[in-house]
Amino acid sequence: MQDHFARALYETFPEPVVVVDQAKTILAVNQAATQQFGHAEEELLGQHVRMIYATDEDYTACLSKRSIEGNTGAISDSVYQFKRKDGTVFSAELRSTLVTGPDGESCGFIGVIQDISDMLKLDKARRDAREILDTALAAIPEGFAIFDRNERLLVFNEAYRRVCGPAGPILQLGMTAEDIIRIAYEGGHYPDAPVGSPGALEWIESRLFDFRNPTGLAKVFPYGNGRWLRVENFKAKDGNTIALRVDVTAMKQTEIALERQRQEYLSLLQNIPDLVGRFTPAREILFVNSNYADFFGTTPEAMVGTDLLAHVPEHMQEATRRAFSDVQPEAGISSQEVLHVRPGQPDTWILWSLLAVFDGTRVSELISVGRDITTQMRQQERIARQSAELQRKNDALNQFTGTVSHDLKAPLRHIAMFSDMINDDIRSGNIEELPGYAAHLRQSARRMDRLIESLLDYSQIAYQIGTWSLVPLSDVVADAILNLGSQIRGGGAKLITGDLPMVHGDAELLKRLAQNLIGNAVKYRRPDVEPVIRVYGESTDDTDFLYVEDNGIGIEPRFATKIFDVFQRLHRDESVYSGTGIGLALAKRIVESHNGRIALDTSFTKGARFIVAFPKNKSSGKE
Repeated sequence: MQDHFARALYETFPEPVVVVDQAKTILAVNQAATQQFGHAEEELLGQHVRMIYATDEDYTACLSKRSIEGNTGAISDSVYQFKRKDGTVFSAELRSTLVTGPDGESCGFIGVIQDISDMLKLDKARRDAREILDTALAAIPEGFAIFDRNERLLVFNEAYRRVCGPAGPILQLGMTAEDIIRIAYEGGHYPDAPVGSPGALEWIESRLFDFRNPTGLAKVFPYGNGRWLRVENFKAKDGNTIALRVDVTAMKQTEIALERQRQEYLSLLQNIPDLVGRFTPAREILFVNSNYADFFGTTPEAMVGTDLLAHVPEHMQEATRRAFSDVQPEAGISSQEVLHVRPGQPDTWILWSLLAVFDGTRVSELISVGRDITTQMRQQERIARQSAELQRKNDALNQFTGTVSHDLKAPLRHIAMFSDMINDDIRSGNIEELPGYAAHLRQSARRMDRLIESLLDYSQIAYQIGTWSLVPLSDVVADAILNLGSQIRGGGAKLITGDLPMVHGDAELLKRLAQNLIGNAVKYRRPDVEPVIRVYGESTDDTDFLYVEDNGIGIEPRFATKIFDVFQRLHRDESVYSGTGIGLALAKRIVESHNGRIALDTSFTKGARFIVAFPKNKSSGKE
């Protein structure tokens, strides 16, 4: 009866069981063993037990353990690699028990094998998940921490340590939120609560209250050395508190800078001699500077909110109406010389300039600037001498109208819009979107800075011609390629240079010319074609030529001359092709300063090819 019971127990045992004799020959296996190893019972019986081990090292390790622990009793659990019939390997824990005969001699061993592969995979997955979490926490720039129900620190990242100031170096798991706040306070980390000040205790209590009663709303206050911190606390469903700390110094500095600029702008408007006013399309006065109000014998406060016609002499009211009603998007700035006759005042000539700001096709605001030109009008001879120059300036002004209205005004509109949005959100206490607004402000400011810098570059090129000398274009191109190294590598471009002549000119300006042309060739590449750029030259009796050609997207012939105008961009999407549209205009100005000429080769259809021609034997920049 006992034999039957033992046999039934052995057969139904859920884990693989292998019985071997002293010679390590397999004597018996249960059904779980045949299923685990994939062998039929007859394929295992009589075989050496080595066949089920994955490697000789595992088998030898098992024998060594038996040797060390002796030949009596059960051997403690050990993990080895085993092999199935199909060659797959699995990790398993082996528990073996010595079997003895009636005379006490060893007859063999019974081994129970427990597959632990899934356990190992689960353990690895947990370790991997932990590593991913640790990596993510280390990577994010925001300070992040989790506190338990008892306000004790469970998790934090390095950024959180940094914003804790004096508490950072000693920060460790288990510290309470109150400990961290007080240590930081005692180290002088919070300028709003100087150590020993009357309001310090109340300030600390308010911080603890915010932590213990999180509303999800952020608060911003100064910390450390002139920096600003945004604090947000959230209560999780499990009762833990999630603390988010973000350094918003850049945003606050932007706000302060914008306010300073606003004050400087108002100060400038109040101190310039011109008469400046802003109006609605219905002529309601929104703003006038002191000079404007003084000219009409009143004050800015008395004028704001009133109709401009209430301050204009009757004989000028019809002309004022027409000026406001006739503005068109394409009209740009309109100017008119007006003689003002005022009782008790000398006759005064004012040059009024009117600029309309459009929202689409609708006028949103008008800006009027008046300049006293009485002296000029009375000195006709001086006016005559300046008329040509004024005409040139007006032509240049009209040429740049589109740029001022669009390229230059667009960043200002964005700055004004997002400044208003920041102001509205701060007043309402909703500052969750402020980082995004600040990012837009920075982007617009940078865009404006790039445009202004480009204009400065363009305007100063003519005055940068130094000592003229004989310059090898091969050296110029080599330096340009070196300076553009990262851009060329980033675009995967291949540069092929041929023979290049020597030309008379300024080496630095010529290097800039080469950089602009080669840089454009790299930038305007086709996404599915390896960029290949060829730079070569040739000479004739009276001209040296420089050629820069590429296999990029090319330029339509109808834009052959327009591309050299200031701020003329054929691709408006700066996320694809960045830039201000000044590059080719600068290139043209550099070439012209060398008495040369530059053109797009419209006959070249495999990309774009620019031809630069330099006249020979020019020792100076003058004809």
